[in-house]
Amino acid sequence: MSGDQAIRARLKADWQRWALVAATLLMAAFAWREPTVAVFAAGPVLIWCSKSRSVKAGVFLLAIAAWVLLPRVLGLSGRWVPSVYEVCLFLPILTGLVFVVATKQGRWLRGLGLTAFAVMGILTAGYTAVMHSEGDTGNEGVRPGPSGLQIVEGEKECGSGGCTKALQATGDRAAERMRAHLLAQGFQPRNTGLCRIQGLLIPYKVCAGIKEMSPTTVRVSWSI
Repeated sequence: MSGDQAIRARLKADWQRWALVAATLLMAAFAWREPTVAVFAAGPVLIWCSKSRSVKAGVFLLAIAAWVLLPRVLGLSGRWVPSVYEVCLFLPILTGLVFVVATKQGRWLRGLGLTAFAVMGILTAGYTAVMHSEGDTGNEGVRPGPSGLQIVEGEKECGSGGCTKALQATGDRAAERMRAHLLAQGFQPRNTGLCRIQGLLIPYKVCAGIKEMSPTTVRVSWSI
């Protein structure tokens, strides 16, 4: 059998594994606006497949990674949706656990790998928490906003309680449409405005305020 024939035979035998790798890379590319998180989302499946492990187990890992990563990327909300802190923490730890199971080297190497990934997860989650305290809260379901409104990003405002992001939307019934948009994103009326809680074990609350400037202009501010 020639070299090309051998390669084609190997690819045909491993098509499921390659399809799983392709699906994993597509998921990571879709979430690439947060590169570190995207890499850790792809890590468990790629490590597993590189060790010629069960494809069914790889599909299960991909499903877990997708559940942790994609709801936030798609702008979904709810208590079942992992918070950004959980995404930053869980994916590296999952990668470390897969590394331990898939690696056949000595116990010390597996322990070192698990520790390294866990530390990276803690540091990433901690860094994200610090950035949130400084107002880098992301879109949090507020952006991009309803279609048909012209939206201009506002300046970040900071005070003793942290920082707040803002936008100004212009269009027909702007305030009403923005409020309907936030309610559709899972925000609920509270004393402090419209709020939603997101996360399982490390939840956080996002609150947004709506101020009607005119019948066609509204200002929306939000913070964690």
